[in-house]
Amino acid sequence: MTPNWLVAHASYIDSAHSVTAKQLTFNAGSVYYAALLKVPMIPAGWLQISTPLTVKIVVSHDVSIGTSHDSDISYGVSDGVRFVGILTRDKINYDRFAPCHGYEGTSGTTLTEIKQISNSSPKTSDNYPGQFVFTLKLDQRWGSCYTAQDAGLVNTAIYNRGKRLMLNKGLTLEVYKESKGERVGIKYIEVTVIQDA
Repeated sequence: MTPNWLVAHASYIDSAHSVTAKQLTFNAGSVYYAALLKVPMIPAGWLQISTPLTVKIVVSHDVSIGTSHDSDISYGVSDGVRFVGILTRDKINYDRFAPCHGYEGTSGTTLTEIKQISNSSPKTSDNYPGQFVFTLKLDQRWGSCYTAQDAGLVNTAIYNRGKRLMLNKGLTLEVYKESKGERVGIKYIEVTVIQDA
């Protein structure tokens, strides 16, 4: 999903954005945990409630923003009610938090009832990676994130707040910021959905 594709196909996109052919940039706003964009992926009724499903997401960020500004951005999927995903941290936070970790909550124009998972380790002092790779095993209620830091950093999360996603209600890619001052430059998002045997 390129920047122009996202702007053309998102069902929701935050107004504090600018777009070029190379980058979709979201700037600081006035709302905490604001939804930045939502892209419908699978319509309601196409899946069973507990279909074995793996969602892989690869995102590329503008490194200059991730190394010098607040840029804590979460990516994940929602059934319209529950959200499960991964929060990416900017380099400024590497002394306190893992570069990426589990994140879940209630979907909306803002993310609410938030729970952070496995946010304190593994830590790194390495440079901001720019690219993050996420795997979400929706039927098994776990996810992981990978960065190329420290010769390959992996962090795994078990999603256990509330009920599992109701896959029969459809699936939407959702992106949220953490605080109102967060910025991010998204170069692309690649999503692969695999129905497991």
